[in-house]
Amino acid sequence: MKNIEVIGDGRRICRENSPERGKSQSNRVVLMRASFKKVQVVYYLSRNGQLEHPHYIEVTHLAHQHLRLKDVIDRLTVLRGRGMPSLYSWSCKRSYKNGYVWNDLAENDFICPSEGAEYVLKGSEIIE
Repeated sequence: MKNIEVIGDGRRICRENSPERGKSQSNRVVLMRASFKKVQVVYYLSRNGQLEHPHYIEVTHLAHQHLRLKDVIDRLTVLRGRGMPSLYSWSCKRSYKNGYVWNDLAENDFICPSEGAEYVLKGSEIIE
């Protein structure tokens, strides 16, 4: 297969390509690098019906996906130990009418930002 190219000064160059070489270039798969996003999360722990002072963490997750409770649990496990997140049931603060509500979450649920890009969670101690 012959390709004729004209370069900047007007000269013509003739190049020969094998059919296999042309195929490999046309069948190339372009891999996209995963881009990550870091978000700030404020969380409260509720023990014996009392809210503790707020805690602040930064959580990294894939930029093209919503933040999930699993992302936060993974980060809490790194920071506070393996068993800590499982001692609590988790909910996120959500705007509702003129106020807000606590939306209960399962591990794979999306976390809704309460206002703008603000993520607020509450962990309620599970009493056995």
